[in-house]
Amino acid sequence: MSVIFGSAGFAKEVDWFLHEIHLAGGSKELLATCFIGKDNVGERINGKRILNEDDFINTLAVGEEVQALIAVGSPTLKKKIFENIKQYSQFIFPTIIYPKVNFDAREGKVIIGQGSIVCAGSTLTTDIKIGSHVHVNLNCTIGHDCSIGDFCTLSPGVHVSGNVTIGSGVFIGTGAVILERLSICDNAIIGAGAVVTKSIMEPGVYVGVPAQKLNILRI
Repeated sequence: MSVIFGSAGFAKEVDWFLHEIHLAGGSKELLATCFIGKDNVGERINGKRILNEDDFINTLAVGEEVQALIAVGSPTLKKKIFENIKQYSQFIFPTIIYPKVNFDAREGKVIIGQGSIVCAGSTLTTDIKIGSHVHVNLNCTIGHDCSIGDFCTLSPGVHVSGNVTIGSGVFIGTGAVILERLSICDNAIIGAGAVVTKSIMEPGVYVGVPAQKLNILRI
């Protein structure tokens, strides 16, 4: 059994990816049977019901194995969902790579952690390490000798140059560019279209060209 945690747009895309992987010869067991979410419970996506998390867990038979895909963009929410369900040994977290992703398939050249999803049109070159529960969305590129931490999200069209180190829980908005030989600290947020030209050493929201930390006034 396979289920998708999430019920918004990215969850729909992951459902499509699983269907495409099945058509390309992947296991039928990977096809999602339902979506798990808090919004629109009882409604259907592509014919599959949206279920409440607790209700779904209560229906599981003892020892029944469930392949779980966490398909939400927010790194914080991804981690929260994982922390909630990792206590149940029945859940396993497959790594999903769309069939037409380009990457160095030689052993050890591209390492991708459990629960991560690499979407259509993306290119991962060589000597890359990607952590667990990372989303590499549509048409991203990741250059050589890069490292990306757990629970990160790369939105569509993100370009990461070579020798870049990205910490855990980082969100990078659509079309952002990270120049070579830079580091980004844990839990940073890079805005859509931003160009990161210097290493980011403290959490915050970074926007613009070149990317600068956004000063948020709290009243």
